[in-house]
Amino acid sequence: MKVELVSIGTELLKGSVNTDIAYLGEKLDSIGLTIERETTVGDNRERIESVLREALNRSDIIITTGGLGPTFDDLTREAIARVLKKKLVFDKEVMHEIAAHFAKRDLEMPKENERQAYTIQGAKVIPNKVGTAPGMILERRTRSGAKSKVKKVSIIMLPGPPREMRPMVEEVLLPYLKEKYERRILKKCVLHISGLTESATYEKIKEVVEIERKMEGGILRFTILAHLTSVDVEISGEGENELLVDEMLHKARQEIHDCLGDYIYGQDEDTLESIVSGLLLRNRLTLAVAESCTGGLLGDRITDVAGSSVYFKEGTVAYSNEAKVRILGVKEETLNQFGAVSRETALEMARGVQRISGADISLATTGIAGPTGGTPEKPVGLVYIALAWAKRSVEICKEFRFIGQRREIKESTVASALDILRRALMGKD
Repeated sequence: MKVELVSIGTELLKGSVNTDIAYLGEKLDSIGLTIERETTVGDNRERIESVLREALNRSDIIITTGGLGPTFDDLTREAIARVLKKKLVFDKEVMHEIAAHFAKRDLEMPKENERQAYTIQGAKVIPNKVGTAPGMILERRTRSGAKSKVKKVSIIMLPGPPREMRPMVEEVLLPYLKEKYERRILKKCVLHISGLTESATYEKIKEVVEIERKMEGGILRFTILAHLTSVDVEISGEGENELLVDEMLHKARQEIHDCLGDYIYGQDEDTLESIVSGLLLRNRLTLAVAESCTGGLLGDRITDVAGSSVYFKEGTVAYSNEAKVRILGVKEETLNQFGAVSRETALEMARGVQRISGADISLATTGIAGPTGGTPEKPVGLVYIALAWAKRSVEICKEFRFIGQRREIKESTVASALDILRRALMGKD
């Protein structure tokens, strides 16, 4: 089943991020459908029509996003109607919903919004509960291929803004596609890895991972995805029997766990901060952080988890040397002898914030995020992360050499700090 996405909007060709692609790809994948092609086209009717004609010849499901607004450059309705040789019909019910949208907000409806009440003849309207642009579903029989075979094509028109498009996908589009194009059972799980590169991850699991593993009654597929601060291993199982698919996934997951061990920090919706949260709560421990190069980003990640106030006592951003001395008690002779970016300073920062906060465990970060400030001895990307756990007489300080832009170095530092904390709480360091 060939699925094609056509993203319409000149702004998408001028730097605006198209978040619809990732969202639709994930949702379609959950029901066993995969976007095989995506085309972005500007607000030009002739170009939109050309792209749609090509899509009709090669795909079974065509999803368009954007171009359903009320202004002169919203041309999706007109373009699809021309390609399909269908009329645009004024829909009184849609007009009523658009007018009600403005009335609820005590606003006068602009005349231009009347354009959105014209729907393509024969289309099923998808109500817009958030905005004024209704979506539409059309089914069309067309001839394609060298033998000119007749096939049925579904054309789904969705608004571009995510807040309008996503409710339509979840409430109407997915149920429609599941009913029309029911596939075999498809399930997946994603394992999250910290502390290994993509190539190192593959090296450890290559005996388990094959491009496609065909088994009796099903198929297993593996994908390795590299991110800035982590690596994901995605396992997909497909088959006709749900119990068999679950068994395949369980076995594959266990094999990868045997290979990677503690490098795996979580699965699916888990994050490093959510895993750390669970460990701190389970062990009834509190945490404080002292940050220099990360500028509060570590504390922000930790407090992104609901309920973090139970274990997170405080965070200090001691950016200047003066602040490190005054707030955290870092010795001036330490800074003079070793510098702000050093193992010694990081450890004194961790001890200092633990002392003033009374937390069980503390983390500290200091480094050179760049793009300036580096030297041959201490280049941009040099970072020290320290952990202090007084009651267990545990002190850890690790040196890192990160690469990338300033923000990337800061995010890599935060991820590594959280992983150091995770491993300490698990008794692995």
